[in-house]
Amino acid sequence: AEKIGYQPNAIAQSMRAGKTRTIGLVVIADFTNVFFNRATKGIVDTARALGYQVLIYNTNEDVALEREAITTLIQKRVDGLIVVPSTAEGHEHLIALTRSKTPLVIIDRVLPGVKATTITTDDAMSCEAAVDAAVKAGHRELAFLIATPNAEGFSSRKPLLMNSAIESRVNGFSAGAKKHKKVHSQWLFSDESPDTAVSAVLSLLDSPTRPSIIFTSNNDMAQAVLKAIFDRGLTIGKDISLVTVDDSTWLEAIQPGITVVRRPVDELAQLAVEQLVKQMENPSTRVQSTLLPTELIARGSIAQLS
Repeated sequence: AEKIGYQPNAIAQSMRAGKTRTIGLVVIADFTNVFFNRATKGIVDTARALGYQVLIYNTNEDVALEREAITTLIQKRVDGLIVVPSTAEGHEHLIALTRSKTPLVIIDRVLPGVKATTITTDDAMSCEAAVDAAVKAGHRELAFLIATPNAEGFSSRKPLLMNSAIESRVNGFSAGAKKHKKVHSQWLFSDESPDTAVSAVLSLLDSPTRPSIIFTSNNDMAQAVLKAIFDRGLTIGKDISLVTVDDSTWLEAIQPGITVVRRPVDELAQLAVEQLVKQMENPSTRVQSTLLPTELIARGSIAQLS
C-alpha cells in the first residue's frame, strides 16, 4: 500500500460506518468580525480535539445562502450542524432539520418556533450595566449606534426585522437609559458599511444635542466612531466617550483602552461542539437553551464628568 501510494477512501469508509466525523458550521458574518472569527476558531479547535473535522460556510446574513449552505452540507453527509441564523424569520429549513432529527445547535441567536439546542449570551445585562456606569460618571447626553444588517443607510427608526442578538443589546441599552430620568438619548440604526457608519457618527457629533458618549453594538461601529472622532481631531475618553460590545486585543491596546461588553466566545464555541456531539452520539438527547453571562470591562474610554 505504501509503495503504490494508497490512500483510504474517506467517503467509502463513512458510508460503511454511517458517520463522516464532520460537522457543518454555517456562520453569517465575514471572518474579520472578532466574535465570529474567535467562535469559528474555537469550534474548529474543539471539534478537532474530539476527532471531528469542520466544513465552514459563510452566508453574509443572506437566508437564501443559508438554505443553500445547509443543503450542501447535508448532501456532504455531515453528522451535525452548528448554525448562526441569518434573520429572525424564514427558517422553515431549520424546522425541517429538527423534524428529521438532524443534530443541530444554534448559536448567538434565538429563533422562536425552532426546537433546537440554543446557546446565546446575555448581552442585555452588561449593556444595561454600561449605561449605568456612564450615568454614574456624569454622562447625560447618550447616543446608541446599532449595526443593522437589513438597514439601508442610517435612520433613527428601529427596523422591524432585527435578530435576537441585536435585540438583546438594544433592550439592555434602552433599559439603562429609561431608568435614569435626567438622561437624553439618541438612537441610530445603520447598515454595516464603513462609510455609512462614519456618516452616522458625524451626524451625532453635529446634532444640537451632541452626545458625550456613544454606545456601539459591535466592533465595526466602534471603528466608525474612532475614525470620525480622529478625523475631527477629538480625543476618546476626553472629548467623547465610547463603549462597545465584544472585546478584541486592539481595543485594549489603544490609548485609552475601550470599555467593552465582553462575551464568553471561547466558552460558547466549546459548549456548542460538546452539545452537538452529545446529540450525534445520543439522538435522544433533550433540546436545551443556555444563556451565558457577559461582563462589562471598564477601561479609560468613559470620561469622568462628575
